[in-house]
Amino acid sequence: MRWGLLVAAGWLLQAGLRAWFSRGQSVPLANPDESAYLIAARVLAGGPATDFSYSTLYQGGYPLLLTPVYWFTSNAIVVYHSVLLINAAVSAVLMPLAYVTGRRLGLVRPAAYAVAMVTALVPAGLFYAEYAMTDAIYPVLVLAWLLTVHSWLTARSTRGLYAAAAGSALLAGYAYAVHSRGTVIVLSYVVVGALVAWRRLAPRRTVATAALVLVATVGGGWLLDRYLSSAMYPEGTRNLSAQMANTLHSVQGAINVFEMAAGQVWRLVLDSWGVAGIGLFAAIAVIVRPRFRADLRIMAALSVAVTLVTAATAPAALPANQSQTWASGRYLDGMIVTFFVVGAVVLLRARPRFILGCAACTAVVTLLCAEFVYVYAGSSLPTGSFPTGFNFGEPAVLTQDWSNASVWVATAVALGLLGVWVLIALAARRWSEVLVRPRLPLSRVLRALAAAGLAAVSLVAVTQMTTHVSQANTPAQAQSTTGFVAAAGLKPGDQIAVAFTVGINLPATDVPYSLWAPQAFEVSWTELQFFNPAQAPPAGVNVVETGWPSGQPASAGWPDRPAGWRIVASNQAANWVAWRKS
Repeated sequence: MRWGLLVAAGWLLQAGLRAWFSRGQSVPLANPDESAYLIAARVLAGGPATDFSYSTLYQGGYPLLLTPVYWFTSNAIVVYHSVLLINAAVSAVLMPLAYVTGRRLGLVRPAAYAVAMVTALVPAGLFYAEYAMTDAIYPVLVLAWLLTVHSWLTARSTRGLYAAAAGSALLAGYAYAVHSRGTVIVLSYVVVGALVAWRRLAPRRTVATAALVLVATVGGGWLLDRYLSSAMYPEGTRNLSAQMANTLHSVQGAINVFEMAAGQVWRLVLDSWGVAGIGLFAAIAVIVRPRFRADLRIMAALSVAVTLVTAATAPAALPANQSQTWASGRYLDGMIVTFFVVGAVVLLRARPRFILGCAACTAVVTLLCAEFVYVYAGSSLPTGSFPTGFNFGEPAVLTQDWSNASVWVATAVALGLLGVWVLIALAARRWSEVLVRPRLPLSRVLRALAAAGLAAVSLVAVTQMTTHVSQANTPAQAQSTTGFVAAAGLKPGDQIAVAFTVGINLPATDVPYSLWAPQAFEVSWTELQFFNPAQAPPAGVNVVETGWPSGQPASAGWPDRPAGWRIVASNQAANWVAWRKS
């Protein structure tokens, strides 16, 4: 009972910490992702859509979680703040899940609690709670799925077996509904289910139960996506499968994907301050050593397979010119958190030789992956703008450079931190009998020091990422969203059209999606329409937004405007002009 209350208090503390970090957020920054998810939630609640044709399909699993907010309010600011509070509550579940994971891996309660609290502070599981994106909940979803799969393999009661089988299938199906990475989870889960049935690791009726739940959940996610596709993507979506096939069609494309996958493994080590690297190689050791229990070997193989397949397929499905594919940490965020717990357990429980072996493998592979990043992306990664700071925040923290983060400096600092954790773990094992004072072993002090150090590094990282990425870019974005709505005097009943042409090179008179996507979320009462400024706006429209061509007056944004239209607001820095029909 006492530990249950402590875990609940830990969850509450983590939720409050996430809410505090996101307190300055008022508008979507990561666009079109955030805006598309928010508008999808609005559509599911019966509200107006927006045309996101030809962009990536933002799946319905995460918006479904946000839909209840729209039952109570349509005010964009209130909706956004409410979504961030939902993110905080769900993301904080990482703490109790990490506690359960630590206990299953053999930690005593105090150690498992400390590991769980530190794990929940890792930026991969905390920072993205500041954004209305699937990354806010995905690490929780992955770890919960792995735990329920393990329960399916180890539960002792019949009721427990059926509950775990159904629960793991439900979580796998929901992962599919949340993000395309969930497809990897579903396919991996099917393989595990086949193994369970073949080897009779659990009653075959539980396999049938899992199969039924999986089919129903995946089918529901597919139908949900079809509904959102018809409402928000009338002209079709970007075909990720076709992009992947096109990328892997040539030898050069396959090489590029391999290099980018290596970059993501590089980030798995960097973003966990080295600890997840130890966890990854400990899992590989468990797979190849037959002396470990069957359930641990299966879970290790499952975790490693999901990691490697995700690292290879995620960049292959995106255009090669998108910088986040170079060395993104987002696609492996769930596995970063999972292997962080495993790595922490290894540092606390494993023999010195095993720790040193995992650390050596981590260092060698990280240096090799850093070389791939250097060859593919260059000696440094840009971190000065919002997209680059958002994607490369941890390397910026490690190098303390928010302009261009050196690949080799970031690698050296991460491996240096790894060395610190390893030395503390070895010292704690060597001097386990030494007492600082009666009933206070030196080993306990050293391990507490390591936990405090890991927590401090993560908190500093999240604080700097919030300051340099989230808070630094909010004022300008607010000017173009809430500021646009206020300056243009928009109100329910207004019908708005935006100058926008689908394509890569937009005319200077067009409004880029990074502006109109969050504006479409702010305008909650109607769907934005698009038009060619060389033609008249759609019938019934009384407000028009155009771009502001550089070096020209605001009126150059719509040179062929019909009579009766006048400028009511403009922002040259943000590059928009609002027109209203007299």
